[in-house]
Amino acid sequence: MNSIGFTVRRAISTSLMQLSDLPLFGGLCTRLAGAMRGPYKDKRVLAYLTARPYISPRAQIHCPRLTVGPHCFIDDYVTIYAHEDGGEVRLGEGVHLYRGTIVEIGHGGSVVIGDHSHVQSDCNIKGFGGSTIIGKHVQIAPHCGFSPYEHGVEDVDRPIREQPITWSGDIVLGDDVWLGLNVQVLDGVEIGHGAVIGAGAVVTESIPPNCIAVGVPARVVRRRGQGA
Repeated sequence: MNSIGFTVRRAISTSLMQLSDLPLFGGLCTRLAGAMRGPYKDKRVLAYLTARPYISPRAQIHCPRLTVGPHCFIDDYVTIYAHEDGGEVRLGEGVHLYRGTIVEIGHGGSVVIGDHSHVQSDCNIKGFGGSTIIGKHVQIAPHCGFSPYEHGVEDVDRPIREQPITWSGDIVLGDDVWLGLNVQVLDGVEIGHGAVIGAGAVVTESIPPNCIAVGVPARVVRRRGQGA
C-alpha cells in the first residue's frame, strides 16, 4: 500500500507541476504540489518531476531579465531583485537557491550561476558595477556574501552612501568550488576551479585552482591532493 500511495502522490505532484506555468491557476498548482511534499528540502523533488523549475510562491522575484534553467529549485523567501539599471540574472540547469538568499543586481552588473550549483540559506549575491559569475557544480554554504563593488570613501565631507561606487572587476568562481560557512568574496576576485575556501574567510585576492585557503584575509595553506 505504501508503494501505491507513493506512486499516486508522485503522479499528482507531476501533474500539478506540469500546470504550474498556467496563468491564474499556476501559482495554486505550485502551492498544492509543495503541500504534498512536506517542508523545506522535501520539496526539491518537485524540480525534477518535469523540465520546469520549482519556484516557490513565497519567493519574491522582480527581475525582467531573469533566465531560469530546467530543474532549478528556488526555495521559500528567496529574493531576486533587479534595479532599473541592472543587467541579468541567469540560473543554469539544476541550480538550487535556498531560503533567505538574496540575489540583487544594479548599476549594469549581473549574476550568473552555472549548472548544478547550490547556494544554501541566507547568502547574499550582488551584481553591482561588476558581476558575480559562478561556475558549475559549485557548493556555497549558508551566510556567504559576494560584493563586486566598494563604496567610495575619500570625500570626508560627503556621506559615504552618497559617494559613487567603485569596482576592480567581476567576481568569478570556477567550476567545482566549495565555500564554507560565512565566506565573504570581494570585487575583482577569481577563485579557481576546484578551490576550497574555509569557513569565515574573507577573500580579497584571487585563489589558484585546486587550492585550500583560509583566514582573514584568505591565504592558501595547501593544494588539494597533497595530504594534510
